[in-house]
Amino acid sequence: MGQPVKVVDVAFGIRAPADWRPVIAILGLLAAAPVLGAPAKQAPPAGPPIVGLRIGPIGAEKMDVALLLAPSVAEKCTGKFRGSLTFYDAPPGAALEGTLSPGAGGCELAGSVSWEALSGEAIGKARADVLTVRVQGERVDGGKARKVDWGAAVPRAAVSLTESMKVTLRRFTKAPEIHLGGLGMTTTTVNADVEVLSPLRFNLKVVEARCEVEVNGRAVASGVREKFLVYGGRTNRIQIPIAVNNGAALAAAGSTLMKGGKVDGKLTGLARLRLSGGDVDFPIEFPVKLSLR
Repeated sequence: MGQPVKVVDVAFGIRAPADWRPVIAILGLLAAAPVLGAPAKQAPPAGPPIVGLRIGPIGAEKMDVALLLAPSVAEKCTGKFRGSLTFYDAPPGAALEGTLSPGAGGCELAGSVSWEALSGEAIGKARADVLTVRVQGERVDGGKARKVDWGAAVPRAAVSLTESMKVTLRRFTKAPEIHLGGLGMTTTTVNADVEVLSPLRFNLKVVEARCEVEVNGRAVASGVREKFLVYGGRTNRIQIPIAVNNGAALAAAGSTLMKGGKVDGKLTGLARLRLSGGDVDFPIEFPVKLSLR
């Protein structure tokens, strides 16, 4: 015969086997819980107030910006904003005044900011994957003003330019004329004098600048310059020594050059900038002219 089952008092005079006590305890907790009915729908988490950014045109004194606002903050998409804009929460930022209006992608806050918004600290914090932007100030609508503080890390895919960087660079660089001097049988080393206007309010350290010169789709020269500064707020004259492949130059435009004419070319390359957060490669491309004198 088996052992007798031990019976204990559970509650309210109810008796049950001792090894059922854990089950009875769980049932008791469930019985004591309030009746909630159907699960309540959870509100979706609030997204970032700024979901996109459009930059340009970019000039020597200022750049135009348009911030795409999330519907949760745009509301009726009316009114004006006055305050400041910063990148990567780096001071001092720059004054921003603009109007909220419907755009192609939704409600936009458009205005212009000076280059003060892009400080040396902001450049040092810059990341390749996101652009952190914040606007703080007042939104005035219907005669009423209220404080706003909108900030977000905008993904790189949601940041766009109104024009290509090639077009923008032409405002800040003077296309040099490369004087080849004479064309021997092998190579000739000359300087490409490039003028660069930096609108930034601080100096940039360039680790190296590498370039290549093309004429009629053919590479005819290349060069490199290492370790130099681009001074902010002024025009810089930068000399880059380049080695001209005379055979390639003659093949690309020999008849024009030998007659004393000028040949249109293109200078392309990369400038490696030294920032506090690491080195960044900046593409360069602008037109040049080549001549023998």
